[in-house]
Amino acid sequence: MFCSTLSRPFFSSTPTSWTFPPCDFKEEFLSYLEHYQLTVPVRVDHNGDFLNYSGKSHRHSRRRRSSDPAPHDPNESKLFYRLSAYGKHFQLNLTLNTNLISRHFIVEYWGKDGPEWKHEFIDNCHYVGYVQNEYSTTKVALSNCNGLHGVIVTEEDQYFIEPLQNISVKNASDFTLGEDHPHVVYKLSSIRQKHHTKASNCGVSCDKPWITLIYFLPLSSSHHRQKRSISLERFVETLVVADKMMVGYHGRKDIEHYILSVMNIVAKLYRDSSLGNVVNIIVTRLIVLTEDQPNLEINHHADKSLDSFCKWQKSILSHQNDGNTIPENGIAHHDNAVLITRYDICTYKNKPCGTLGLASVAGMCEPERSCSINEDIGLGSAFTIAHEIGHNFGMNHDGIGNSCGTKGHEAAKLMAAHITANTNPFSWSACSRDYITSFLDSGRGTCLDNEPPKRDFLYPTVAPGQVYDADEQCRFQYGTTSRQCKYGEVCRELWCLSKSNRCVTNSIPAAEGTLCQTGTIEKGWCYQGECVPFGTWPQSVDGAWGPWSIWGECSRTCGGGVSSSLRHCDSPAPSGGGKYCLGERKRYRSCNTDPCPTGSRDFREKQCADFDNLPFRGKYYNWKPYTGGGVKPCALNCLAEGYNFYTERAPAVIDGTRCHADSLDICINGECKHVGCDHILGSDAKEDRCRVCGGDGSTCEATEGLFNDSLPRGGYMEVVQIPRGSVHIEIRELAMSKNYIALKSEGDEYYINGAWTIDWPRKFDVAGTAFHYRRPADEPESLEALGPTTENLVVMVLLQEPNQGIQYKFNVPIIRTGSGDTEVGFVWHHLPWSECSATCAGGTQKQEVICKRLDDNSIVQNSYCDPESKPPETQRACNTEPCPPEWFIGDWSECSKTCDGGMRIRTVLCIRKIGPSEEETLDDSHCLTHRPIEKESCNNQSCPPQWIALDWSECTPKCGPGFKHRIVLCKSSDLSKTFPPSHCSAESKPPVRIRCSLGRCPPPRWVTGEWGLCSAQCGLGQQMRTVQCLSYTGQPSSECPETLRPPSMQQCESKCDAMPITNAEECKDVNKVAYCPLVLKFKFCSRAYFRQMCCKTCQGH
Repeated sequence: MFCSTLSRPFFSSTPTSWTFPPCDFKEEFLSYLEHYQLTVPVRVDHNGDFLNYSGKSHRHSRRRRSSDPAPHDPNESKLFYRLSAYGKHFQLNLTLNTNLISRHFIVEYWGKDGPEWKHEFIDNCHYVGYVQNEYSTTKVALSNCNGLHGVIVTEEDQYFIEPLQNISVKNASDFTLGEDHPHVVYKLSSIRQKHHTKASNCGVSCDKPWITLIYFLPLSSSHHRQKRSISLERFVETLVVADKMMVGYHGRKDIEHYILSVMNIVAKLYRDSSLGNVVNIIVTRLIVLTEDQPNLEINHHADKSLDSFCKWQKSILSHQNDGNTIPENGIAHHDNAVLITRYDICTYKNKPCGTLGLASVAGMCEPERSCSINEDIGLGSAFTIAHEIGHNFGMNHDGIGNSCGTKGHEAAKLMAAHITANTNPFSWSACSRDYITSFLDSGRGTCLDNEPPKRDFLYPTVAPGQVYDADEQCRFQYGTTSRQCKYGEVCRELWCLSKSNRCVTNSIPAAEGTLCQTGTIEKGWCYQGECVPFGTWPQSVDGAWGPWSIWGECSRTCGGGVSSSLRHCDSPAPSGGGKYCLGERKRYRSCNTDPCPTGSRDFREKQCADFDNLPFRGKYYNWKPYTGGGVKPCALNCLAEGYNFYTERAPAVIDGTRCHADSLDICINGECKHVGCDHILGSDAKEDRCRVCGGDGSTCEATEGLFNDSLPRGGYMEVVQIPRGSVHIEIRELAMSKNYIALKSEGDEYYINGAWTIDWPRKFDVAGTAFHYRRPADEPESLEALGPTTENLVVMVLLQEPNQGIQYKFNVPIIRTGSGDTEVGFVWHHLPWSECSATCAGGTQKQEVICKRLDDNSIVQNSYCDPESKPPETQRACNTEPCPPEWFIGDWSECSKTCDGGMRIRTVLCIRKIGPSEEETLDDSHCLTHRPIEKESCNNQSCPPQWIALDWSECTPKCGPGFKHRIVLCKSSDLSKTFPPSHCSAESKPPVRIRCSLGRCPPPRWVTGEWGLCSAQCGLGQQMRTVQCLSYTGQPSSECPETLRPPSMQQCESKCDAMPITNAEECKDVNKVAYCPLVLKFKFCSRAYFRQMCCKTCQGH
């Protein structure tokens, strides 16, 4: 919602001191020059002959602005000067720049009690020109308001000239007191070059409560919302406000020129063809705050400062009779407000940080949201201001919600979230172009359509880098002691010495026209972030539209669809600062206008039904079109059948869908477009009262009357017969009653309210047309149809109480007899003056010309009269006095919620119409009636059940990969009831388990068991034990290092008991055992079994 912050990590966190440079600043400046020369400008005539020593304008006075600019003194519109410096003679041919400031521009200085002083005069002392006889290779921009200030650019060098005032230098003694003030002339190259940090980023603050976007309607009827995709020239009338910190830093003398230079760059960025639209940034009002304002709080906290500034700038435009504000009458209007401050601002705290700007997204043309706050960092502030105004135009950052700046797509540009050395801040990305085009085509930029009577600023043509060199640009950012360092890529990044003597950058390039040098370019200047040969400037090429594409597929197969055709501004594409194309980007035409077959499903109804198989908050509904009040006619709003809520299933219906059931107008790109009765998009063809397209109303006659007969109750009574072919049928009770209007055929077939059965109010398809039967709770009932009817009908009334009266009217086709008789004459006739088209503020009256029969004076079609003798229609003005004040009530905004109770708001203003297309806003006290409400609740019905997730459990197991679990319940919207899970959408159910980890687990380790018994009862044997690799949980693992595995077997020895052999014959091998040698070989004799079976073999072992 809000953006943005351009941060620079190497900026000083200490606010700039609010002090003015000392009076010896000029002497300090001269000390920075390696060399300079003094000269006295001589005013000459066009032949170069001496007139006087003059560096001042000798006009009689400054002229006051007026609605009719006074003619300029011919002697002052062209001036010629001659001066000498550096061994060269310069004869300057200068022309007055009359378009620099228009009659509407005003500069105001505000103290604590509001406006204290303002400019009401303009010095005609700004000139542009060239060196005589060197028109194509030189440029001169000079002001002679108080001496000569400016720049002379030649092929060889750039020379600056300014008056030498109140300075004591030895060269000054060369001039006599009788002559005018001397001037100092120095080359740009003579400024002492002082000695040779980084990415900026843009963050988004979304913690503001302005969630619902409110689109205010324009008061003037001449402002129509644009609904087509048309490239129009737009004019952003801009208020610029400089706070007291700016005044302290730049001083009153220079602040106006400095701000104009910054806004000049902003205006140029918005004129770049990459924007895809023609947008003029026009400064109409400059307010310089010399003291704090009572209702304006500016400090380090960007969010609070922006909120305060937006309200303040609206108040000084909207309110009158306030001692601290200026009435709107006589003050230049503004569409957008820009605050420039020297505070080191921050988006989330009242302390310095990396923020450079903040703005409301899509706030343009909304009085309290079309504003931004911008930190002054020198001429580079222009990129911040352009970026923030881009947010006002609805632009998001490149790469945030779009593909620009991402891998495989075009690089991020002026709307980059992070400004680095690789960012191109001189042009706009395709995503930015799409955002602003969508914003303007949606009708939200209508306040920019009005072109001011005259451009308030025609900005100087001298490049800003020629007026403020790199050192001066550094001083704007870091103070008077700063200067340029790191001279390599100045056109990409300007590096400056900070107060701490560090070489730092905010990744913003030097201004265009700044001198540069590369390995291949010995002397160049910056253009579009590149160093190009000095003096070269790409020739501007205006864009032109390419051919229209072939017509696309029709959006409908019947019933009236549309197809479209595109063209692009690429024949040629604009370049070198050329203008973008104006006119239609996309055009539409009607197609497949034949009616759909009988019984075909309504097109909007079909679109709603397409959502029947898609769950909505966990449930399935049957959707029907909702066309009630408070919704956009071209949004697909569908009502859940059997429930009391509706929702917007799609922001726009399919192109070709009817805006309303009884209208031929259709929706295109979510906007309602007019369709004539000939079914052609944009046609002016209209039906006459007889429903004849383009007719003159002569084929039918009106029938109207009042049925108020006193009749007995308890039965059906005939009211009136409606002949076949009747149109514009209206049947209406005069007062509420218990009686019911009924409709039947000429026979006894009832269509509405027949057989003592009362139908629900709704639409009835009867006799080839749609009858709308309405029975409101607090109004009389009615029956209406457009017709024509295909049969004769009879209107009846079912009487339950005395007849209160029934009014009827309809138009019946005329059956002509004898209209072609030659004896009948026809003549043109002027009707009486019509009623005035307006009761006040200027209307018109007309005398229409009709054709009449001479025999019966009846009106007939114009074709019966001689067309050559038809007199012209006459017209006159009437009721020209202003209208009484009345409340202007805008449309309700969309409800903030679709259910469970939301809020909607609208614009309410006290206005007075003073002309056919002109209105003025008044204080609320002028409107005598009760002020209509601006806010009300809406959509109070309960929402469908929804999933509610409880807190996550702890992660298990305690280390390594694991899971968290939680309980998810299906609850009512107010959380008071719990439903079975089947009542909520399975697809939207939040997860009940997620992966987690509390850190690495201890590694697996070898675990050994106890040693077993020795395998030998006597002598040497072996014993075993278990060796397992176990994880920290005790589970078997295969991850233990084999090199660390403990042994599982070892040798052991058992003590043998002495057993004397009493009979040698008893010690022998068992005959049947043949493996005794193996027992001895493998040392198994220590085992009792083998020793017994192989006694002899084992004896002695």
